[in-house]
Amino acid sequence: MFAAVQKQSLSDLLYRQLKRKIVTRELAAGEELPGERSLSEMFGVNRNSVREAIKRLQQAGLVEVRHGGN
Repeated sequence: MFAAVQKQSLSDLLYRQLKRKIVTRELAAGEELPGERSLSEMFGVNRNSVREAIKRLQQAGLVEVRHGGN
């Protein structure tokens, strides 16, 4: 009668949203993502969730992480 609801972490939801923007080229190749603090505020999630999502994007080869940006 009802389907089970899948649990998703905040970092998973953020990862999927960012990945979709990258894959559909809504975010252009080489375009810098906002910093952790900005992403955290934009999405209303904590910075750990942002870090985890970015880490997954990096592992998937979709972003390159540079520390201490300008």
